[in-house]
Amino acid sequence: MITAGGVGSGLDVEGLIRQLMTIERQPLQALEKKKSDYNARISALGKLNSAVADFQTAIGKLKSTTDFEVFSTTSSDKSVLTATANSNAAVGTFNILVQQLATAHKLGSAAVADTGTTTFGNAGDTLTITVNGKSFTVASGGKTLAAIRDAINNATDNVGVKASIISESASSHRLILTSDSTGTANTITTAFKDSAGNTVADPLSLATIAAAQDAKIQVDGTYTIVRGSNSISDAISGVTLNLQAVSTTPVTLAIGRDTGTVKKNVQAFIDAYNSLHSTLESLRTGQLEGDSTVRSIESRIRNILNTAPSGLTSSYQYLSQVGVSLNKDGVMTLDGTRFDKAIAADFHGVAQVFANDSQGYLFRLDSAMTQILDPKGVIESRKDGLGKRIKLVDTRISNMEYRLQLIEKRYRRQFSALDALLGQMKATSNFLAQRLGG
Repeated sequence: MITAGGVGSGLDVEGLIRQLMTIERQPLQALEKKKSDYNARISALGKLNSAVADFQTAIGKLKSTTDFEVFSTTSSDKSVLTATANSNAAVGTFNILVQQLATAHKLGSAAVADTGTTTFGNAGDTLTITVNGKSFTVASGGKTLAAIRDAINNATDNVGVKASIISESASSHRLILTSDSTGTANTITTAFKDSAGNTVADPLSLATIAAAQDAKIQVDGTYTIVRGSNSISDAISGVTLNLQAVSTTPVTLAIGRDTGTVKKNVQAFIDAYNSLHSTLESLRTGQLEGDSTVRSIESRIRNILNTAPSGLTSSYQYLSQVGVSLNKDGVMTLDGTRFDKAIAADFHGVAQVFANDSQGYLFRLDSAMTQILDPKGVIESRKDGLGKRIKLVDTRISNMEYRLQLIEKRYRRQFSALDALLGQMKATSNFLAQRLGG
């Protein structure tokens, strides 16, 4: 609608309406500010949620006593033998002689003049390949060397054989079959049959060019171990041996506790705690000032750290006894020297104070973080509550905007009537002035 208020009277109608509406809009601006504050709190709660999740991730590396059972392995000759150890290992030293490596069985055909022209057998002939008691069959009759190779490699039920072609010269090509797995159990056997199912002679003249062989080691000069793979995980408890080469003298394998990794994980937990503490402090005095969510989380963490595990028989009860402490500002620190001494004196005790599966500090902290991060936990519940408040504010804003439109229309009607009245009065005044003057 085009308005021209004040034309007849000289009254600044638009200016008056603008000023009045500015006053009328003040409650709406207050609602919009309230909505902005609610959204800022939801954003801050998202930041808090991320900080709690990061803290729980760091806890996850040490929340179980098995996470403290970290072992390192040292080989005196890595070109012969390497190893890894899991939580089932034990500290110790072994002398290992690698007497032979496991190898895969390999078959080679007689020389063939070409790969794509010469065919073998008759239509309907098949080739059955068996490895470790499992078989698959492909069509071989009337096919070229390349076609037989592709049939083997593309078979959906292939039990572990790869086919390839080696070309010695332009007129000498050989089909090579190689078992995917090492060891004598994975020896390849072949059988050719005609369309009636009768066994026929091998048209490829396949023969062994590399025999299957098991790995063989001797431990401590006493125990002989034979396995089909060069990766042996069931010889020494908790240890996987990776054989690299045959040796003439024993290789010394030392297994020890990897205290460096444990210490690194403890420091990662401390760093994550300090990051969470910093975030909580920042939010408590900032966007979430006065919010009970922050106080609730701080209180839960503080109560856990101030409550010693019950029922432990180890020599440690408090984190401070193993070098982890809080300063006056609530920042957590690690005394590396004290931690090293504690872990050397009672490794099991350190593991228990951190990660006993019902009382350990990290076990309890992890449980608390899981509850806090739960979809029905304090953070999400608070976000849901704020979301509902925003919806109520949105409704009030919508209602108020409609009301303001009505108010502005009323002002325009009133001022238009006033403008018209003043215009008439001005015209009358001018007329009388002219008549009286005349």
